[in-house]
Amino acid sequence: MTTTTHTEHRAGPEQRYDGFARYGSGVSLVAVHDGEEDRFFVAASVLTASVEPFALAVSVGTGRDALPAILDGRPWSLSVLAAHHLSLVRRLTGATGRAARLAALADAGAERSPQGALWLPDALATFWCETASATPVNDQVLVVGDVVGGSAPRDGTPLLRWNHDFHTTADLTPAVGTIGDPSADVDR
Repeated sequence: MTTTTHTEHRAGPEQRYDGFARYGSGVSLVAVHDGEEDRFFVAASVLTASVEPFALAVSVGTGRDALPAILDGRPWSLSVLAAHHLSLVRRLTGATGRAARLAALADAGAERSPQGALWLPDALATFWCETASATPVNDQVLVVGDVVGGSAPRDGTPLLRWNHDFHTTADLTPAVGTIGDPSADVDR
């Protein structure tokens, strides 16, 4: 057995961020209407904050234009995106302007909910939330939203965020010799 020291495996800040990018997550569209305009962003940092009552937490960059409306208590939606939303996400996260991003949402069939926020009827699920708390964490704000409504869940393949990019599960087929690969030559 080879012994290594902790110092041999130390990573700098950029390497640590790159390392955590190997942690896959789902992808969601978060939207809010601020009374005048629709504000929205793509989020991959989402988790269940509470089961009973049901609450979600999302990490929101301090520069997101949706953040002030969310913090002011406007209802917001979180649509869980499916693999077929990959082109939408590319359009929303590319170097485009606001008009192009709004057009991308319209092309994808986004609708206004009774709560005011846009949502995607063909998402795997959509949750309507009211902000319960917000905790600043460096360049992010961890927003916890009480789930006050939701769409019926739909079957489908989730869109994933992994290694600094967006993928479908087909993109992430295991390499030969990895755990879960039936063709791997493993002693049993």
